[in-house]
Amino acid sequence: MPAGLIERAARLPLVAIVAIAVGARLAAGLAIPAAGTSEYEFGWLARNVVDGHGYSYYSDDSVGRLYPEQPGSPGEKLPSAYMPPAYTGLTVVAAWVAQSHTGMIWMVRLLNAGAAVGGVLAIYALARRLVGERAAKLAALGFSLYPSMVYAATQVSAANVYLPLEMAALVLLLGAAGAAGPGAWRRWALAGLVVGVVCLLRSEAVLFIPLAAAWLVSASRHEGVPSRQALRLAAVFLAVAALAPGAWLARNSVALDAPVLTITTSGGFNLWIGNHHGASGSAKDFTIPARVEDEILALDARDDFEVRVDALYRREALDAIVDDPLGTVVRDAKKAVMLVVADVHDRRNLNPIYLLSYAALLVIGVAGFLRWWQDRPRGDPTRRLVAGYLVVAVCVPVVFFVLARYRLPIEAMLLVFAGAWPASRYRPAGAGCPGGEPPIFGGRHAAVSTGGDHDLT
Repeated sequence: MPAGLIERAARLPLVAIVAIAVGARLAAGLAIPAAGTSEYEFGWLARNVVDGHGYSYYSDDSVGRLYPEQPGSPGEKLPSAYMPPAYTGLTVVAAWVAQSHTGMIWMVRLLNAGAAVGGVLAIYALARRLVGERAAKLAALGFSLYPSMVYAATQVSAANVYLPLEMAALVLLLGAAGAAGPGAWRRWALAGLVVGVVCLLRSEAVLFIPLAAAWLVSASRHEGVPSRQALRLAAVFLAVAALAPGAWLARNSVALDAPVLTITTSGGFNLWIGNHHGASGSAKDFTIPARVEDEILALDARDDFEVRVDALYRREALDAIVDDPLGTVVRDAKKAVMLVVADVHDRRNLNPIYLLSYAALLVIGVAGFLRWWQDRPRGDPTRRLVAGYLVVAVCVPVVFFVLARYRLPIEAMLLVFAGAWPASRYRPAGAGCPGGEPPIFGGRHAAVSTGGDHDLT
C-alpha cells in the first residue's frame, strides 16, 4: 500500500470514519435483499413477544417443539431462556414497529448501523491505547470497511452489539487497572457494568467476569495498588458485573419453574451441536437423530420443558465425549482449523471476498501482533489481557461449535494490530523525534502502565 495513501487514511477525522462505516453498512443492506435474510431465533422470539405470547421459543406442537424457528401449527407457547435478552429486545422493537419481515430486517439493519458507530469509537479507543493514534485511525477505518464486519450488519446477529461492547470493556478494564484513590471504584464499577451487559448479549461472556476480576487484581498490584485495596475494588467489579446476568438468571428460574444456572438454556443444545457422534463441528451442518426427536416429543409440555430438552442434549453430548475421547480431540482440532481458516460447511465462508480479505488481515494482523508482543515488557499486564481475550475467543467455539460470528472478536483484535503494522513502517517526517508522534511499538523498555487518558470514561 502506498505510503501516501496510508498517511491520508491515518489523518482522516474520526467523524469521517464513522460516516464511512455507516455508509458501507447501508450500502451493503441495499445490495443484499432483505426478503432473503433470515430473522433466526431472534425473530421467532420477537414475534411471540409482540403477539402477546411472552418470551417464548418452543410451542406445544409436533413442529415447534422440535424446530422452533418454523412456527408450525398454533399451539401453547412455552417460556424460554434460549437466547440472551438484550439483542432480542432490539428485535422486539423492530418487529413491533415494522410489522413485516422486510420491514423488520431493515429496522434491525438500521440498529446495526448505529451500533457500528460504537464499534468505530471502541476499536479506535482500544487501538489508540495499545498502539497509538495513527494506528488507531487505520484500525477504525479497517473496521468500517472490513467485509465480515460490514456483512454482519446486514444480518440479525447480536455480534453487531456485543463486539463493540467487548472492545469497550477491554478499554475500561485497562483504565480501571491503572486507577487508584478514592474515585477508583467508579472505573471498576463501570467496567463491571459493561461486562455484565455483554452477558445479556452473549451467554459465554459470563466467563469474562471472574477472569476479568482476576486480571484487574493482578494488573493493579503490578501498578502499585495495595492488595487490600485491589481486592475491595474487585468486589465492587464483581457485584456490579453480576447485577444484569443475575437478574436474568432469577427471571429464568421463575419463568421456567426450575433452577437455571446459566444465562440461557442452550448450554446442552449448543454443546451437542459440536459434540455428538457424526458432528461436523459446524453450526451449519448437523442433523437431530430420530431417536432424540422422539424423546423430545415424549416430554410433557410444561414450563420447564426447555430445561429438560437442554438436559437431554447435554446428556447426549457428554456421552459422546466420554465414549470417544480420541474422536472428541479430533473434532476439536477440526473446529480449531475451521475457525482459523474457513468453515467449509458454511457457503458464506467460501466467498472469495470473504476469504481474500481475511487472508490479508491474518497476515498483516499477526505480523503486527507479534511485533507488539515482542516489544512489550515480559510482565506487562496488557499482554495478558489481550492474550486472555484471544484465548477465550478461540476456546469457546472449539468447545462448542464453529460459527462465522465467533471469529469476529478475533478479527477485531487483528484489525487493531493490522493498523499498527503499516503505521509503524510508513511514518511521516519527524515521527519518533521530539515534537513527533512516539513510536508505534514502544520497545521492551517502554512504560508498562495500563492507565492513561485514552479510554472511554
